[in-house]
Amino acid sequence: MVDTYTGFSFSSLEHLLGAIGSVKVALIGDACLDVYWEADMTLSELSRETPHFPLPVVEERMSGGAGANTALDFAALGVASVSLISAIGKDWRADQLLKVLQAAGVSTEYILSSPDWVTPAYCKPRRHGISEVVYEDPRIDFENRKPLPDDIEVALMERLREIAPLVDVIAVVDQLKYGVITEKVIREIEHLAVQGKLIVVDSRMRIGRYKSVIVKPNEVEAIRAVEPQLDPRRCNKEDWYRAAKKLAEQVGGPVLMTVGDKGAVWVEKGAITEIPTKPVGPPIDIVGAGDAFMAAFCAALAAGATGPEAAYLGNLAAAVTVRKIGITGTASPEEIKQRYMEVNL
Repeated sequence: MVDTYTGFSFSSLEHLLGAIGSVKVALIGDACLDVYWEADMTLSELSRETPHFPLPVVEERMSGGAGANTALDFAALGVASVSLISAIGKDWRADQLLKVLQAAGVSTEYILSSPDWVTPAYCKPRRHGISEVVYEDPRIDFENRKPLPDDIEVALMERLREIAPLVDVIAVVDQLKYGVITEKVIREIEHLAVQGKLIVVDSRMRIGRYKSVIVKPNEVEAIRAVEPQLDPRRCNKEDWYRAAKKLAEQVGGPVLMTVGDKGAVWVEKGAITEIPTKPVGPPIDIVGAGDAFMAAFCAALAAGATGPEAAYLGNLAAAVTVRKIGITGTASPEEIKQRYMEVNL
């Protein structure tokens, strides 16, 4: 049997958003920089040295990506504090990322900097012409191609243990193959969860390796973790429910599975609850929507919301960010209220 959660009142939303204002957050995970280069191709002239038209950049924008963007989402929600635990390099991307985080009020006290590590970045050249069509070139990616050095790994776990008693929730953003979330870090996270710490994990490739925490996969990640023989593109609701229940049993904790514009599925102690959402009309940009959902979901849980209530708030936050084109946007309390009014009045 599947229950359906249809939401709460506007006054309850206001109360929850107010309670989030007292929540203290720690986030451990992969902190990336998103770079947008807007090129006006009407200004381009054929190069004299090569048979190419260069991209004349007229605007450069920086924002957080992966765990850094989730930290920015927490800050935009108005939490009491958010501290990011991560590792960056000693490069131009590290400088820009720290500026972005600090400008938003994210604490960078627990971020390690090492010449032996690369600051991950996703650089996106976007071409503008005479029409309104914008063409995005292939990304230019900076990533680490080797495991986290042992000394950085030890230092990250020390910082995690140090901050854990000081916060209400720990969010984990595990996105990169060679990132800051190693097997030893995962076991440290599990140890804190067993001790009673509220921990929510978002992991792109390793969601099934965590124990005793709340996990937040999308439907593709959940299916690949427990039924890798299935093609996620051909799965239906029954497949989603089965995968979410299997994952909950494997992890030994609740599962919140997001399913895009269809909402989310909450599984706890074998019980399944659907949290539907209303699609947002085009134009949309889904980059960063999962980060906004993660932040709202974690903050709401820490503020005392149930799983379905927290997921409902996550749906609202994600719906706000998909309307922000060409940027990994955030969702403020006022924007979330506005989205609530649109779909409920």
